This record gives sequence, structure tokens and C-alpha cells, in this order.
Amino acid sequence: MFPVPPVDHSVPSGDLSVRRAHTAMQEHIRCPLEACPIKQWAKAFLVACGRLQPAERPKFGF
Repeated sequence: MFPVPPVDHSVPSGDLSVRRAHTAMQEHIRCPLEACPIKQWAKAFLVACGRLQPAERPKFGF
């Protein structure tokens, strides 16, 4: 498993926005989804807003 980069991985508080979720995905691009709560939040938020469509099959690696 890849090490999680040393940045803040906590889920943001306050107003949620598509822009904020996209920024989180970009800032945490190297984080594994399973180990990064903010990336999990951002992905779920973007999927719920219809801005991200998950792959039909899992992707391994980055």
C-alpha cells in the first residue's frame, strides 16, 4: 500500500461546494481512497451532484 502524504485528511466543515470537492480531489490525488476521509467525502459528494461518474469496474493503482 502507498503511504498517505503528510497533509490534512480531515473532512471539511462549513459550506460544501462542487469547487471545494474538486479541489480536495486534486490536492489528494496521490492518496488511496480507502485511507483518506476527505477524498472519500469529495468523491461521494461529486457522485451525488452528478459531477463524477464512477468506473464500472475498480481501477488499481493511481
